[in-house]
Amino acid sequence: MGREFTQEHIMKICLPPELYLAVINYQAQKELGKSYAGLLLVTKAAYQEKLISREVYEKYLYRYSRKLVPEDEPQRLTSEQQREKQKLDEKARTFSILPSQWDIHPDQKWRQRWIEEAEKWQDIIPEAKQFLKKVKLN
Repeated sequence: MGREFTQEHIMKICLPPELYLAVINYQAQKELGKSYAGLLLVTKAAYQEKLISREVYEKYLYRYSRKLVPEDEPQRLTSEQQREKQKLDEKARTFSILPSQWDIHPDQKWRQRWIEEAEKWQDIIPEAKQFLKKVKLN
């Protein structure tokens, strides 16, 4: 048997002029489509009234916050920028793995070399900063 589809979830509402203008202003301010502006306001109100969970709120907040005209697409990286990004990604992975290797390598020279390396990169790579915090706690 086929599943019956209803339209019970569809709601048509007539807004008084003040609320209609508020929705239009919100739509323009957030650069959203008409439906998304209304759904975003309903989502925010439902969360504020504790009718939906934070997870549901964040899901629909993300969905209905998409602008009508998307931002400019990110520029393509040059081959040099790609190599630099790859280098940073590899270093980030290394600094993520190092804490699990720390107890296996009691050699102070090895440890000092990685601490110095992390100190060089801590302002660029968040994983290096996290690594230093973990190491300095021990």
